[in-house]
Amino acid sequence: MMLHVLKKIDALVSSARPTYHWLGQISVTILGIHLAADRLDDLISPWMAKIQVAWPSPEAPLTAATWCAVAVELTVVLWATWALMSACAQPVESVRQWRDRLSVRSVFTPLFWAPTSLAGAWVVGMAVEDLTAPWLLGHATLLGGVTTVVVAWRLSVTGWIRVLRCTPVPRSRLQGLVWVPVAGVVAGLAAVHGLPIWGWLG
Repeated sequence: MMLHVLKKIDALVSSARPTYHWLGQISVTILGIHLAADRLDDLISPWMAKIQVAWPSPEAPLTAATWCAVAVELTVVLWATWALMSACAQPVESVRQWRDRLSVRSVFTPLFWAPTSLAGAWVVGMAVEDLTAPWLLGHATLLGGVTTVVVAWRLSVTGWIRVLRCTPVPRSRLQGLVWVPVAGVVAGLAAVHGLPIWGWLG
């Protein structure tokens, strides 16, 4: 009886998956965007300090840089959400079909999605490790690593596949160009500061 109920619940969850799966995909990407934005204010503040204005306090340039980073973060979050939700065209089945939809957006969005969503998965894994470390000790690292892999596989990869295969037919080959500078900076910071591969390579 209990097994039958569990099967029913599993079937219900599976059937409802399309209604909530996108939320996990964008959430993990937002975590990666936030991680990158945390680094952005550190990069902006020295430039702010060099501006020849009468800052009200020594901390004012850092405060201004922080608000600039917040503005960039919110802007990129809105764009990423729109990019995911609008990737609802019939999935392409071949390189030739994808080439018919070729645009700046169709190329840039997957390139943006990969580092930011994987960085978000890494953030989730590290949070699990930090949360369980007092009880699991050394095993918390393994649990954090497993969590990262699972989140990356179920959310980061599936989101990346969606923005790659379901990109809509562009109105212009240059569609999406306006977003490349700001979202590109965020993706670069996520790649450099949000992925553990650099520590492994070092």
